Amino acid sequence: MGWQRPSAGSGTRAARLAGAGLITVISSVGALYLLLPLATRAFVRVLTLTVNACVWVAAALSSGADPWSILLTIGRVTGEALATREASGILLGLSVIGALAFYWFQRLLGSDEESSR
Repeated sequence: MGWQRPSAGSGTRAARLAGAGLITVISSVGALYLLLPLATRAFVRVLTLTVNACVWVAAALSSGADPWSILLTIGRVTGEALATREASGILLGLSVIGALAFYWFQRLLGSDEESSR
């Protein structure tokens, strides 16, 4: 009564591919259901900020401010916005994610070089 290994025929492969496809579709729909409201809210927020910035620049230009003072004010406000705790945390998180991505990408490329030798 020996144990026999199941055959990996074309039917088994097709079932695995169908299962993987089904899981991919279900997870994609779930992610879309969860992330679409956030993406919509972010798009509306960016659009509102862009319109506000255009109105602010138009008002500054119509009041007779020179372009250097406008750029100086934009730079100062941007610096103050980046100096907040939330923005610093987001920038730190993005830096960590970028460093990890670079590390794993380097390992991925390094493993190809080692296997080809």
